[in-house]
Amino acid sequence: MLDWLSDDQRALRDMAETFARKEVEPLANQIDIDEHTPDSLVTKAAELGLYGLYTPVEYGGSGADIVSVCLVCEELAKASPAFAGMLTVQIVLCPKTVELLGSEEQKQRILPKAATGEMLMAYSQSEPSGAANVASHLTRAVPDGNGWRLDGSKLFCTQGTAQTYLVMCKTRAHDGREGYGCLIVERSDEGFSVAPYEHKLGWRGTNTGPIAFDNVRIDPEDVLGDILTGGFSHRAANHANLLAHVSTSLGCAQGMFDKTLAYVKERRLYGRDMAELQPVSYWLAEAHAKIAACRALLYETARNFDDGTMDAAAGNVCKAYIGDTCFEVCAKLLQLWGGSGIMDSTGVNRYMRDAKAKNIAEGASEMHYAIIANQLFTGVASLVRPSAIVKDAA
Repeated sequence: MLDWLSDDQRALRDMAETFARKEVEPLANQIDIDEHTPDSLVTKAAELGLYGLYTPVEYGGSGADIVSVCLVCEELAKASPAFAGMLTVQIVLCPKTVELLGSEEQKQRILPKAATGEMLMAYSQSEPSGAANVASHLTRAVPDGNGWRLDGSKLFCTQGTAQTYLVMCKTRAHDGREGYGCLIVERSDEGFSVAPYEHKLGWRGTNTGPIAFDNVRIDPEDVLGDILTGGFSHRAANHANLLAHVSTSLGCAQGMFDKTLAYVKERRLYGRDMAELQPVSYWLAEAHAKIAACRALLYETARNFDDGTMDAAAGNVCKAYIGDTCFEVCAKLLQLWGGSGIMDSTGVNRYMRDAKAKNIAEGASEMHYAIIANQLFTGVASLVRPSAIVKDAA
């Protein structure tokens, strides 16, 4: 499968596989138990250039396509879905948002440091009053002098040790018009606070928690794009991030499958090799088939995204279907481990927990199916261009 990959894409995949096996795998269980990714691993990922993988060359990155990003994230997720999930925010969502919305000054200020891992970033949209339903959001920026003052709070911010936050909020222009914008907030800004991290079911090596804004000053140079539309005009970044996120779900399922297959091959049960038991072999075959189908769907969609022919709902299809399927695969494979599967010492139950966390993160399946249904019944379809700023909020 994926025999169409270029030599560069294969080289990136091989590099990621080696890094995952040698550096990530030995730490994966501890990352889950400690709910923390060691700084040493973050540094090594930066030294490999992973943070700048999707950033254009002119801003210090590698300028890779989304297919390459998915290949790398899938390989890393086979070892640690939590670590891979943290990287997708740094590789895709935050820098692509800056690239699409930012002025040249903002891109020069942020992207080179983000590409080297010197500046870790976070993206924040969800609120207590409604996750993706921006109409119900309460966090707001109102005019103050030549800038704005930001008040409100956000939930589920994947922040880690981020210094720079991209915050989506309701906004008001100086002429009274209202909209939804994207603001740059620094961790050191007065009035900005980060609450203690949440303890999560899965994806535990990626720190997540609430953040709050109390009269935080926002200068004009810290508004990304138009103050009234910036929160809506970076769909290409969101869709690219969906595909990268889905690749970590796929890697999660593949990693669980690889470990389970090796375990079954070595184990004897009821006086026979476990692999000889027909239900066991069927379960593994079914899991293999489902993973292969998900991989085909993801990479065909990623290819379409890179060449500008991806339908606007295709990312939602990937997120909903692959997320659901990968959790189902992990949950069923865990059964083959028996009592050993629920013990933290084997390190396999984290795959099931990570798969469920990823199934909900970046929008639960139901939300994505609602978006798909809307397109089906309205007949409205558009293409997502990887380098385009799309102004509508569909």
